[in-house]
Amino acid sequence: MGQKRRLQIGAGIVCVILTVLGILSLVIRTPHLTLTNAQTNVLLYFTPFEEGETFSISYIHSLHQSPVTEIYEVRGGQIVLVALEFETFGAGLPEALESGQTRTRLETGGLRIDGFNRLIPDLRVLIGHTAEHTLHIKDKSISLDTLDYPGQSLQFTPRRLNIWQRFYFKR
Repeated sequence: MGQKRRLQIGAGIVCVILTVLGILSLVIRTPHLTLTNAQTNVLLYFTPFEEGETFSISYIHSLHQSPVTEIYEVRGGQIVLVALEFETFGAGLPEALESGQTRTRLETGGLRIDGFNRLIPDLRVLIGHTAEHTLHIKDKSISLDTLDYPGQSLQFTPRRLNIWQRFYFKR
């Protein structure tokens, strides 16, 4: 077999390997939590995020100007509200416990209510001008107004992303 033929076979093998790797890179997807602009659907942020992991969103309550933290978990590929922490009772905050919920006094003097187990099929957060909305995920705290402008709505979605989606949107 001549050198030219060996080069052709080698080039063919390389092409097959690259094609298989290209197809696999499109097919293999890993779980992530994504934040998109709810109006434009532009992906603004993503991070690897496995089933059962939690994240929270904190903000300053508009009426009584005290911190509130909502704690979420991904279950079955969906976002579930599991707990709520707040300093004082106020508009929009629970005063009475529902079945299966527990209330704990925090070291700060505030309260934590666990056991919500409330499916949130479309979690959207309107970035406030003064609410200081912050995403707490893994060991990071990300101010939502660094991802988009106040007044914009962010949609939180568990998604599976392939390597090209992760590479293209890397910030």
